[in-house]
Amino acid sequence: MLNFKIMVCFPYRCREKKYDYYGLPKTSVVIAFYNEAWSTLLRTVHSVLETSPDILLEEVILVDDYSDKEHLKEALENYVANLRKVRLIRANKREGLVRARLLGASIAKGEVLTFLDCHCECHEEWLEPLLERIKEEPSAVVCPVIDVIDWNTFEYLGNAGEPQIGGFDWRLVFTWHMVPEREQRQRRSKTDVIRSPTMAGGLFAVSKNYFSYLGSYDTGMEVWGGENLEFSFRIWQCGGSLEIHPCSHVGHVFPKQAPYSRAKALANSVRAAEVWMDSYKELYYHRNPHARMEPYGDVTERRLLREKLKCKDFKWYLENIYPELHVPEDRPGFFGMLKNRGMANYCFDYNPPNEHEITGHRVILYPCHGMGQNQFFEYTSLNEIRYNTRHPEACAAVEPGTDYLTMQLCKDSIQNIPENQKFVLREDGTFIHMQTQKCLQAESNAYDDTPAPVLRPCSNSEYQKWFFKERS
Repeated sequence: MLNFKIMVCFPYRCREKKYDYYGLPKTSVVIAFYNEAWSTLLRTVHSVLETSPDILLEEVILVDDYSDKEHLKEALENYVANLRKVRLIRANKREGLVRARLLGASIAKGEVLTFLDCHCECHEEWLEPLLERIKEEPSAVVCPVIDVIDWNTFEYLGNAGEPQIGGFDWRLVFTWHMVPEREQRQRRSKTDVIRSPTMAGGLFAVSKNYFSYLGSYDTGMEVWGGENLEFSFRIWQCGGSLEIHPCSHVGHVFPKQAPYSRAKALANSVRAAEVWMDSYKELYYHRNPHARMEPYGDVTERRLLREKLKCKDFKWYLENIYPELHVPEDRPGFFGMLKNRGMANYCFDYNPPNEHEITGHRVILYPCHGMGQNQFFEYTSLNEIRYNTRHPEACAAVEPGTDYLTMQLCKDSIQNIPENQKFVLREDGTFIHMQTQKCLQAESNAYDDTPAPVLRPCSNSEYQKWFFKERS
């Protein structure tokens, strides 16, 4: 294992904590892998062995999900044979992440299951806080703070800021957020757990009995993607709690590309929506029209599980667990593709370069594709043109002294909405910008020969007429 200077932000009192090692439950650490590099896989295993108190570590279970790389065959078996407490089991066919993890869980001897990805490095005293919390509250599912390991150098960069919580946007894509003030007020100290609406999915600890009670994983899911949100919804709606422990840190390499196909990840998200989201699933389908046609298998058993556990509805989840998430209105005729009548088959389009730069870029016009995502907009009762497929949500605005549209952060209170974000959609289809009293007009070479909506004096031109269409 390479040694680097580690920049980890621990609350000061974490270092002062003392643990009753003989009173804590033992854990089985389950690590599923497929065609993982030798160095990262063994770095994960050795970091678990070196940082976990022997009295708390029942075993490390490596689950090979039918890898075909030569170094993961006999060479790995010989290496693992010399490692105390490490077991290697192999799937007889490709099972996918979910079922591979369940293979490991099915033979685990520990009272607690701790799942890790196969490219991690555990920090000192990462395990004790997780086990102590589960002893205190058996229905808690507890995640460590996920530190960053650099993809190019494999340096443990750590996490210099405050822990963040998990969320999601209406595409059912996982997102990270700062801890809201309401949650900070509930904590008595910086070492208290932080409640999180969702988990990233790869790293968490859970009582083996409680995992079974909750229905473990949905075996109708296979690959990575979507299973983390489904499990998060289920934990909260069925009476458990999902938490991040600020005293537990595990480094994680975020690969640029998964070593396996994610072709079935969409079906995972659809299964989550169909079982747990009630009527709110329509907000997901509006933003992912192709998801309606995705085969997702039989969810009868999962719905029966929800009924058996007397789980709460998704409205309760949004109001009590994730009130920060804006719930779109999606009024008929005011969401979907925003098309221009004069420039046939061209739609509003906004495609920021990455998830961290949602705002500040120009809205353009692009041939309509009917796939939602970057061409999904909503006109709200607050006179906003919202782009709400990602989080944080953005609203169309006109920068002073310009005639083009950019996206800025939305405000959820009518008293706070900036004047440059207000548009009135008239019955004839014209959008009037309230601040300038000009109309949005489609132009084929608005800037850099790119079609775009721009402000122009209002006229009766068809290029100033707009309408929403949900589907192609």
